[in-house]
Amino acid sequence: MMPDWLKRRLALGENDQLVASKDTSLHSLRYVVLDTELTSLDQRTNHLLSVGAIAMQGPSIRLGEQFYRMVNPQVSIPAESVVIHKLRSEDVEGGDQIGKTLDEFCQFIAGAVLVGHFVDIDLKVLRKEMARTGYALENPAVDTARVHHWILRHGPYSEDLHIQLEKLDLPTLAKFYGLDMLDAHHALSDAFLTARVWQKMVYSLQAKGIDNLRKLLKVGGA
Repeated sequence: MMPDWLKRRLALGENDQLVASKDTSLHSLRYVVLDTELTSLDQRTNHLLSVGAIAMQGPSIRLGEQFYRMVNPQVSIPAESVVIHKLRSEDVEGGDQIGKTLDEFCQFIAGAVLVGHFVDIDLKVLRKEMARTGYALENPAVDTARVHHWILRHGPYSEDLHIQLEKLDLPTLAKFYGLDMLDAHHALSDAFLTARVWQKMVYSLQAKGIDNLRKLLKVGGA
């Protein structure tokens, strides 16, 4: 069933071609924070296994606007990948077809700035799957790892700054911002944690003069 918020957006004529002005303030932007799980990290052969996303309006997390789909990739899942995300071939046999998932995902991200941790990995597999099925991914995107690196470089100096600049994994960022990490490597759980990290970052960026989409993309665009 289509959620009410999406019905309203479509009724207003909003679609996946809507892009916010580069002068839009960070607090006025709609974000979709996302994460994916993949059959492997080999970009030549990997496939999407699951995608989780949660919407934000400015720094406010919209808990009622969540997206999670498990996909049947129609290929076997390597054992080394199962160890990480716990998704076995038998677990995804009843998953959605990729075309249906992408159709619903494109509606969910309509008009939003995408946010993710090391989001290039997510974007590459999504774009590859979309190219196979006739969709396109043109939303502006922001990488929280890049943003955190920028915030550290523009913050107070510390003797271990060079070490902090190299430790950009999500658990490290969660600890830095005082957040608990639960159920790692589940796409929706990781998306929610990234949204909480992003919530903290928005306020930090504002305090440092990064107050609109144009400036945001310069410091953290993917």
